[in-house]
Amino acid sequence: MRIELRHLKAFCAVAEELSFRGASERIGVAQPALSRTIKHLEEEAGVTLFERTTRVTSLTEAGRAFLSRSQAILESLDDAVDLARRVQSGITGEVRVGFNDFAISGLLPETVRQFRAAYPEVDVKLVDSPTPEMLSMVLDGALEVAFHTGPSHHSDLDQIIVRKERLVCVLPSSHRLAAQKALSVADLANEYFIMGRWETWRIYHRIIRDLCRRHGFQPRIIQEAEHGDGIMGLVAAEMGITLYVDSEWLHFIRGIVVKPLREALPQIDTLATWHRERRAKVSTIDHFLQVTADVVARNGIELETPLSAATGKR
Repeated sequence: MRIELRHLKAFCAVAEELSFRGASERIGVAQPALSRTIKHLEEEAGVTLFERTTRVTSLTEAGRAFLSRSQAILESLDDAVDLARRVQSGITGEVRVGFNDFAISGLLPETVRQFRAAYPEVDVKLVDSPTPEMLSMVLDGALEVAFHTGPSHHSDLDQIIVRKERLVCVLPSSHRLAAQKALSVADLANEYFIMGRWETWRIYHRIIRDLCRRHGFQPRIIQEAEHGDGIMGLVAAEMGITLYVDSEWLHFIRGIVVKPLREALPQIDTLATWHRERRAKVSTIDHFLQVTADVVARNGIELETPLSAATGKR
């Protein structure tokens, strides 16, 4: 059947007005043309939709049944158009955000809260993943934004530093060094280290191992944990010590102490990374990054690369 939307719109107008003249004025179509459209619709459908006299136009039983479904089709079309416009503008939709332990214990929770308050119809999905996998997912379109450790040098990706971390030493509260105000990296040469699991913390492992080697020793890793809270639990259980980024939550864990390190240490950066071309096409990415930049600014962190420059926007 060659039934088009114009047929349904014409039919609904006549059915609701019960007047060809009234429907003609309502939809701005000449009455003869409107009559031809209805006749064509009836011929294509193989049913009589209206009973016509010189005075009255009324719906047949078939016409009444056809009206309810036609109205539903037109309403669904309006809803679809409205949804498409809202998605394109970034008012609704979905944004998938990758994160690691440092991000979820940093500014990411505040960013998500602020974003959901500003865009309540956008579904935020958080994905816990190692940095290399996150960056691959951003490239493949499986993630819109990734919060990760260490830079990416892929030419299709843009990024901004959202947090600069400093390393501290975390010890059991009963440790012989716990009374010291500050420690040197060399003080840890004979200690057992608790680290994140190598498969998911590879970049961080390399940073810690390089730091220890520069101070004359290889860290003796006795146990690994999947997440930061697991690392701290093992330290509190007196299984060993760890080097970790200084975070507020560390200072409230029973059974551990946090000590600064005396040396100039490598800066641990948490970055937000996105695909340059996708950001230009997907408004939710732009909105999420703008909220991220606002949260970073409120926390006193100056973006080394302005968000507009990093994204190519002006």
